[in-house]
Amino acid sequence: MASLFALFRRGLSAFKPLALREFSTGSSCLIRMHAIPAPKQIDRWTEKRNMFGIYDNIGILGGFRAHPKDLIVAPVWLKGWRGNELQRCIRKKKMVGDRMFTEDQHNLNKRIKFLYRRFNHYGKHR
Repeated sequence: MASLFALFRRGLSAFKPLALREFSTGSSCLIRMHAIPAPKQIDRWTEKRNMFGIYDNIGILGGFRAHPKDLIVAPVWLKGWRGNELQRCIRKKKMVGDRMFTEDQHNLNKRIKFLYRRFNHYGKHR
């Protein structure tokens, strides 16, 4: 019984797995690299890569006649505009609210109501 208590006093370091003890003492590295990995084959002409910087030279090559925001295909209420979701929904309601279907307009009004409450209760200024 005394030998059992002596074991617990010393700790169970003698019973640790070999890998853990080597790692903690830093005596050997378990991961060995035998060769340099082969370079990855990258597709340089993916949709994202080939369209990157597409509007950069519009001013230089086009004589500054067209602004990049005029070339973007998007809904009218979003072109060249920044803001949060509540502001975006309010802007959409002002610009196309009278032309929307009844159900879509109802869902937009519900979203505005929800976001208005959320921003007023949990916004940065609270």
